[in-house]
Amino acid sequence: MRRLAARLAAFSLLASTASAPAMAWSEESHQTTGAIAWIDLRQNHPAELAELLTLARQHQDYPRFAPFLQRLSPEQQERVLFEILARWPDDIRGGPEDQPEWHYQLQVVSGRTWLWPIENGAALSGFTDNFAKLSNPCAAPKQRAKAIGWLIHIIGDIQQPLHAGHQMTAAYSMTDRAGELAFVRRPSGEVTNLHQFWDKTIERGGLALPAGQPSWADALVQEWPRSRLPRELGKNGDPQALFRYNLTETAELARLFGYTGTFLLASPDQAAAPQVSEMEQAATNALAKRRIATGGYRIADLLARAMNTASKNSTACPADQA
Repeated sequence: MRRLAARLAAFSLLASTASAPAMAWSEESHQTTGAIAWIDLRQNHPAELAELLTLARQHQDYPRFAPFLQRLSPEQQERVLFEILARWPDDIRGGPEDQPEWHYQLQVVSGRTWLWPIENGAALSGFTDNFAKLSNPCAAPKQRAKAIGWLIHIIGDIQQPLHAGHQMTAAYSMTDRAGELAFVRRPSGEVTNLHQFWDKTIERGGLALPAGQPSWADALVQEWPRSRLPRELGKNGDPQALFRYNLTETAELARLFGYTGTFLLASPDQAAAPQVSEMEQAATNALAKRRIATGGYRIADLLARAMNTASKNSTACPADQA
């Protein structure tokens, strides 16, 4: 599975139409949420998963994915297709279908919170638009297929604290742009901005894949099964209300964890970046793993819900579309 992940990363790089984005979970994190969603759907919603896969194969870029997928076993093809779709919105950055503001919805959570009460970004709008497409059985299959990728990606993105909150201070009078302008040093000495500090936790946070686990998705499903996440996964309500709750929850995590301790001392000058302690790195690692697992389960829940809604409304479509 590790070798497969490396080949997938190389394939996705070649397939990308733009350079890697600055503001997004890393590719490995997105692929992990996609794989967790696939694992969960396979176990809890197999019928909905089958329908999702049928739609996903209608994706406009599936002909580019197919030669790579055809080298895999049928089970691996399903899982990797979810991983590819999870990162697809990043791979189209800079292209005609790019929607940069769908990746975040930020509020000021530290410093001058009173001065900038509005939100920046349109993650909620992107979620609403794509959930409506996927849950509409009358929508064009290619549009519904794209919506799968966007939903996997957007729901995953907003689990990362600095996709929902940032700071405004004297040093960052127009905000620190979700941590992109604020620099720290990892315990290893590597200088990184706060946003990338969180985004690349799996790759750069000093984490080691647990022995006997083939991938981070499998490891996190074991470490963070659904039964350990009742607060995150126990909410009910309409999809937009749940998504808004997730945004609020993530912004609060940005306030409590993203802007505290050494992170509050992050400097706009890379040369003056303060060093994060081993304890702070460990706390970030633990929270990031929990949020990636939570994201995978939330993706599965909302995709299954969209497909159930579509199934209930299928009789409303014209005969040639039902």
